[in-house]
Amino acid sequence: MKGPPVSTIDRRNFLQAAAAAGAAGALTSANAATQSGAASEKLHFALVGAGGQGCWDAGWLLKTPGAKLTAICEINPTRVAAAKQLAPDARVYDDWNEMLAQEGDLQAVLVALPEHTHAEASIAAMNAGVDVFCEKPMAFSTEQARGMIAARDKNNCVLQIGQQRRSNPLYYLAERLVRDEGLIGEVLRIDAFWDRWADWTRPLPELEQDFSRWGFPTLNHLINWRLYRQYGHGLITENGTHQLDASSWLLGEMKAKRVAGMGAIRYDDQRETHDICTAEYLFENDTIVRFSQDFHQGLNYGWSYGELLLGSEAALRITAEQEMFLYDRNRKETRIPIERLGDIEIAGVESPTADLQAAEADRSGGGLRTYSYAHEMRIFNHCVRHRTQPSCTGEIGHNAIAFTVTGATAQYDGVVCEFENGAFV
Repeated sequence: MKGPPVSTIDRRNFLQAAAAAGAAGALTSANAATQSGAASEKLHFALVGAGGQGCWDAGWLLKTPGAKLTAICEINPTRVAAAKQLAPDARVYDDWNEMLAQEGDLQAVLVALPEHTHAEASIAAMNAGVDVFCEKPMAFSTEQARGMIAARDKNNCVLQIGQQRRSNPLYYLAERLVRDEGLIGEVLRIDAFWDRWADWTRPLPELEQDFSRWGFPTLNHLINWRLYRQYGHGLITENGTHQLDASSWLLGEMKAKRVAGMGAIRYDDQRETHDICTAEYLFENDTIVRFSQDFHQGLNYGWSYGELLLGSEAALRITAEQEMFLYDRNRKETRIPIERLGDIEIAGVESPTADLQAAEADRSGGGLRTYSYAHEMRIFNHCVRHRTQPSCTGEIGHNAIAFTVTGATAQYDGVVCEFENGAFV
């Protein structure tokens, strides 16, 4: 049968179809159960890094079919105790290589470590034939991210990155309105911000262990690693990863040409990462995307975080990953309910309209934001069991790193950085 002319397939759909076909083919060849048409009925997984985010992720994965937390890899005994509340019988390790060697029945790991170790732990797992859900940011550098993609392809593994907007139906509705329906006209600028009253520090537990062999010379380096640049790049990678990826996605997976940035440290506590920062990107179509975060106020536009898309005909506001508003040329505000999306399937997992409406209405429970955390774990479970492509692939995670690590260089050095050819995949 003759297919449609190439000109009828837009760049976005072609790239998505090609990526899905390539990844699905690789995963199918890797799994004998899938080749015979049967999905695995179990999902034994390990948690590598049992901080607050790791335990949160593990809790949601445990609510999915067949999931069982069988091993925990963590060096902080207070966090081991927290993770053991999820799975009292889980075996505990302080070395992920030892864990991978001993746990022969593992199918997946959740990696929720300080970002400088994401790649090493993820690659070790995939080289052991284990699928990986890795929290954002995917890696400390684009070189590390490319190494993770190579390990995924070499070992025919699932690799999903924890950028939960890619599992949030609200952003799929925004994609339809902005890109398919042209509701706001040409997108001229996107303001993405994540402000709050905070200082990013956690109290130190009473521990006497020496954590230096794991690269943490003091207890504060372990507990408050986000304050030190040897472990991460600060706010722009921790939170900008989400919003810059979403901005690129809503612009048609568009890439940036250059970025300028700046930041400052106002807290006097020897931290190395900025507590107020901004990075401004010029994209391929001359759209300007700005990410900013401030730990000294939470009143940006009267709401603490979200994305504001400014178009030639109207503006669209996404607030806290939970609700959406349209502003016409007369500045009239109209709320857009999630029911306008209808039923949707994301990476093979359905989201019926009734479920989305119930989630949207449950504001006290986190609304669609909480739904997206649960849904990304349903997607990961589905991908592991059925050997399919996740909603947030390694390539998406890599490009988010390309945005944010380059933005961090601009921010800390106070310079304009150009994105070289090949910066994105």
